[in-house]
Amino acid sequence: MKFEGIKIKGGRLPDEPGVYLYYDRFGKLLYVGKATSLARRVGSYFSRPLEARIEEMVGQIARIDYIQTPTVIEALVLEANEISARRPKYNILGRDDKTFLYLAITNENFPRPLLIRGHELRQMGVNPLWDGRGKVGRKFLRVFGPYTSGRSLKMALDIIRRTIPWSICSVPPPARGGARGGGSGMAKGRRPKPCFDSQIGKCPGVCVGAIHRADYRRIIRQLILFFEG
Repeated sequence: MKFEGIKIKGGRLPDEPGVYLYYDRFGKLLYVGKATSLARRVGSYFSRPLEARIEEMVGQIARIDYIQTPTVIEALVLEANEISARRPKYNILGRDDKTFLYLAITNENFPRPLLIRGHELRQMGVNPLWDGRGKVGRKFLRVFGPYTSGRSLKMALDIIRRTIPWSICSVPPPARGGARGGGSGMAKGRRPKPCFDSQIGKCPGVCVGAIHRADYRRIIRQLILFFEG
């Protein structure tokens, strides 16, 4: 592995999860990436044949910085936030940002996290890379991304949901006369079965009116805070 002429933070790359950042000799950010092992992932750019676009980028690297994270999930979140805020040239070049995957939190009584492509968001009048996370119109509470790996994002969400159990279910109709206490309620005489996710602890039971709106909002707030980093 050769890094001749390239300055590396601390003189070495750790064998730990994190985010790596490539800079050119003028201090311009070229690329942001995530890694299970920073040492192995960065080393792979200098030890194997590369496609033309990546080889062009590697030839410009003058400095490598990194941010170590406790887990790969935190690295995934940090990578997306850095790309969104700083838009490095080689994260966007050769791949229209409209094709990236985003995590959108719907603005409903019982918000749901949805995975949406950039071109679909633009059709809704949402431009997350331009507007920022806090300005995404009335349809969404937040939009996070772009995520360069949809597979990694889906795996991360599955893990996170074990400790922050959200719902993707439809809300049952209110009880006749209105639901008490601001809960979701359900029609009189109906006893819907809880969804499968609720039965295994990954959903707090929105579909059967088992959770108050305010309590559910606190769960979604935890999810938003996590993806805000």
